[in-house]
Amino acid sequence: MNRHARSALIALALALLAGCGGAPTPTAEEKAAAKADAEARGRSTNQTVFDPMLKTEDRARAVEGVVMGAKDRTDAALDEQGGGGSEKK
Repeated sequence: MNRHARSALIALALALLAGCGGAPTPTAEEKAAAKADAEARGRSTNQTVFDPMLKTEDRARAVEGVVMGAKDRTDAALDEQGGGGSEKK
């Protein structure tokens, strides 16, 4: 094996070993923040297999207040104009 091939093989082996390193372990502060976030959302953990679905629900809950505020403003504007059509007779 010539010198260039051997150097390339060693470099490849080192790159593979470096790429296989695990993720850094979270610090105590990061763990506490994740736990607080999970508790704020009413969950026992911050990581589940349903995260994509839960994140979608969380975004929907976050927007719900904005949508309901717009509905209330629209209802108030209709009531001011005398078009209280949402009242049942």
